[in-house]
Amino acid sequence: MRRIVIRALTCSADVIAYLRGTLRLHAEELQPGEQVALAFDAEKFPFADAIFESLLAGVGLALVSKREEDGIRIFEVERLPGEHVSGSIGGQVNA
Repeated sequence: MRRIVIRALTCSADVIAYLRGTLRLHAEELQPGEQVALAFDAEKFPFADAIFESLLAGVGLALVSKREEDGIRIFEVERLPGEHVSGSIGGQVNA
């Protein structure tokens, strides 16, 4: 399974908006039913699992499994069949 490492921001930008955009970008690259492992630094992304699950669902990805290895959170996700990944960022639709 392919692993994608999600790097933390080095500035003080909105981390949730950054994650939403990054997840959307990667979701667009996947075929329906395709699985990938997303790796996050647990210290840099200290959010509850429910927040990650909500962000994943918002871009057409489903959480298959999750684990932590040496301070790295790994979420195995699957692109939902028939899901279209929208081009909206922060609630605004890009033309």
